[in-house]
Amino acid sequence: MTEYARPLPLPDLDTQPYWDGTQARELRAQRCSSCARLRWPPQGFCPHCYLWEFSWSQLSHTGTIQSYVVVHQAIAAFADAVPYTVARIIIDNTEEAVILTSSLIGVPWDEVKVGMRVEAVFDDVTPQVTLPRFRPSGSAAVDSDGPQY
Repeated sequence: MTEYARPLPLPDLDTQPYWDGTQARELRAQRCSSCARLRWPPQGFCPHCYLWEFSWSQLSHTGTIQSYVVVHQAIAAFADAVPYTVARIIIDNTEEAVILTSSLIGVPWDEVKVGMRVEAVFDDVTPQVTLPRFRPSGSAAVDSDGPQY
């Protein structure tokens, strides 16, 4: 593994279990112990009932592109990567909207579409950090009903 020169996440008390999950090839979100709603992004207390206690729930590895941007302008550590696509992805099978922002791989930027079905892949960028990225799933079909919010 070569040294990774791009900025990496800095886990804190709220997010460390999420990053532990990515190393285990899982997407996770906090679930409130009182109202049972998902908390995303990870945070100290539930924004619905204000309880501090929670557990971590495993999420689906699939989702739908809600929106995306194609970066063409080279900046700092990403100069060798342009163009690249960053998408907001609505994760499947969640009662509440869990939306991840991540890079897309395995699809040319000019073929990305809102509503495209994607699946998570896990990139071990360092021995301590595994980043979730997304690629088209199956046939990369666009949902006929559009994205679900």
